[in-house]
Amino acid sequence: MKRIITILLIIAGVGAVGFFTFAQMGGESTDDSVQAVVDVVLAGREQVLLEEGSPDFGTASEINVLLLGLDARKGNTEPHCDAIHMFTLNVEDWTISITSVPRGTYAYIPPGTYDVGEYYLANACSYAGLEYGIGEIEKILGVKADYVASVGFSQVIGLARLFELPTTETLEWLRHRQSYAIGEPQRSHNQAVFIKDMIINRLGSLESTVSLPFQYLAYRLIDTDMDFGTARALISGYVESDIQDRPDDISLAMKPYYQTVDYHLDLENADEQIQKLMEYIGPFLSSDDFSGRTLEDVQDELEVFVRARLDSHESINELYQQKIWLQIEDDETREEFHYDFVRRYVEEVKEESRDAAIDAVSAYILEKTTLGLDDAVQHGRELMAGLVSE
Repeated sequence: MKRIITILLIIAGVGAVGFFTFAQMGGESTDDSVQAVVDVVLAGREQVLLEEGSPDFGTASEINVLLLGLDARKGNTEPHCDAIHMFTLNVEDWTISITSVPRGTYAYIPPGTYDVGEYYLANACSYAGLEYGIGEIEKILGVKADYVASVGFSQVIGLARLFELPTTETLEWLRHRQSYAIGEPQRSHNQAVFIKDMIINRLGSLESTVSLPFQYLAYRLIDTDMDFGTARALISGYVESDIQDRPDDISLAMKPYYQTVDYHLDLENADEQIQKLMEYIGPFLSSDDFSGRTLEDVQDELEVFVRARLDSHESINELYQQKIWLQIEDDETREEFHYDFVRRYVEEVKEESRDAAIDAVSAYILEKTTLGLDDAVQHGRELMAGLVSE
């Protein structure tokens, strides 16, 4: 209990706006909290209507959340939209519709001087910017997003680790497409099936007072314009509606339409399942393909890259935002890199934004306290003490 109280006090100093919104909702019923969310969403839509005319958001009882998986590898500052899924959350019937869009779907990219084969959504996000890419995605879906959430490679691995899923295998499953006759559309559908499975099997574990710090850790791994209070209200609403016992009320669709098959990641035998897929396509891959390298080779290369960057005088801001240390499988090395990135990030930003520096250290202490890593917590406290004493 003492640890939980400590964590809650830490949260109060992290992401103050998001946590304040949650605190305001804390004394309300779930119905009241959700109504407050709907009111905020409608106010935002009204503002967009005044600025843009009459875009389609759907009904007042539906909240649209666009989830993007970004192909953000080490050193990549212009990530592609590698996964695209629109969640339509009906907060009256408490149903969920997930509409997926394959990354290879055609999209015009200004200024229109690219090769013919480059005009697709993944490139639109990278070449013309994420905001433009989102606009093109909304055109294909025929509905605008109320909120946008994105995750990169590192965040997916971090979320898998947080939910005690096999990290490497989960990422490989979500990215794999070569074994399927229709390739990318089947991969996109696999991702939606995986998300549905996680809602059914894991959503309930998020909802309790004790799990509040756990929820906040998961929230911090996602880049989104949805505040923490809104996320909390929606999670509570769906858990109380027993969505996990109503799988038929989580529907999957795709635009444009492709005939796909429901494949599920077998979490108990994920390594064997992935290995069979790789053995099947192995003879057809070039010698330059990543599948020919061991996990140890990839990890060694990643560690060399990270150490070199930390030891250099180059800015680490982009890698910090990508949370690249989460890609390290070895626990001790990952913790070492995480602290070093926080320390370097604080040094880079403290003169320009003291709040950003304090938020980074507070988030670090929160995470390590929640995970029970006492030595790391002490390092974080020492870093905070030095920061506030300057």
